[in-house]
Amino acid sequence: MKYVIIVLVMFVNVYAKEIAIAKGVEGEVVYKTADLYERVSNGTLLKSDMTLITKAHSSVTIIFQDNSVLTLGSNSILDLKSFVFKPIEKKFDFRLYLDKGSLSFESGKIGELSPQSFELKTPEGIVAIRGTKFLVKVQ
Repeated sequence: MKYVIIVLVMFVNVYAKEIAIAKGVEGEVVYKTADLYERVSNGTLLKSDMTLITKAHSSVTIIFQDNSVLTLGSNSILDLKSFVFKPIEKKFDFRLYLDKGSLSFESGKIGELSPQSFELKTPEGIVAIRGTKFLVKVQ
């Protein structure tokens, strides 16, 4: 556990603009920004304002700076709208938009320190943290 915290602190300090890292990539997963469209692989660093797209029979696990873990299922589109995790300054913001597909989520420190700062929107409604784990599917 001590090594995970050290790695996370190094990750936050070295890659301040990055909000998460991709792990467990299976199949074809891509991200797009305003000017890029690239394949996601294990270790890809992710930023706010990226859109993740998984193709058929594909998935990706994303570990955010606060240790929240999100697994995006196949045929999904997820916008990483905003992520701010500055516990010393008491600044938190975690917003996602699941356009289609499925995801599972386990909250990290933001869920403990500022659950009202988390929001997952879908075309049908909004999910807020009321526990630590949930599943969402959008048709």
